[in-house]
Amino acid sequence: MDNKWEQKYKEINDNHIREAREKSEWDFGNKILYDLCEKDPYHRDIDQIIGKIWLIGRSYTVAVERTKEISKYPDTEAFYIQRVGPTMQTSNIDEWIDSIAKLNCPTFENIESILDAHYKLTNLFNEITKLKNRSLASKYLHFHKKNLFFIYDSRSMKSIRQITPAVKKELSKSNNNMDLEYAEFCFRCLQLRDQIGKDFNKFLTPRSLDNLLILLAIENK
Repeated sequence: MDNKWEQKYKEINDNHIREAREKSEWDFGNKILYDLCEKDPYHRDIDQIIGKIWLIGRSYTVAVERTKEISKYPDTEAFYIQRVGPTMQTSNIDEWIDSIAKLNCPTFENIESILDAHYKLTNLFNEITKLKNRSLASKYLHFHKKNLFFIYDSRSMKSIRQITPAVKKELSKSNNNMDLEYAEFCFRCLQLRDQIGKDFNKFLTPRSLDNLLILLAIENK
């Protein structure tokens, strides 16, 4: 490990890694969402689309209806039925997800295709809400492809910036469309996951890495 790593990384110990990888009280609820997206992965039926975006958004406090655009509709139900469902149904979201379906996990070699899918979904959400919704996009995609998408939110971003080196070089090399904030987050996640693999001989999935970042955020309050 070179000296670019932040001091707080050196405070990570075996207990952090063990706790990040072990079963938690939230596993049962998350499993329901994983199973839902595995059983109905596509976006062909309005009721299934609404069910997935509603349950994931509400569960993670990133509901798609948190927008001023909802004022154009009689109520939240109408917003989902008239706007959210049809817009997602007529999009190419299934193609975006299927294009990376054969990948096993994110790496520095394949991350751009993963970032491209996220970027396209943030644009779709922007069409619906006039907001980027990058956190909702990362979580929605994560539950469809749990081994490929890192789970972004502002708390995790703050936490990972405190322990990993800057990724300006990685961002400058990337030439596809991407949400730069999420791209930075993913490059930092790859750095952290790979370094932990070397130092602790443990592989962290996107879910385990999310657990670790939340744990560190709580400790550093």
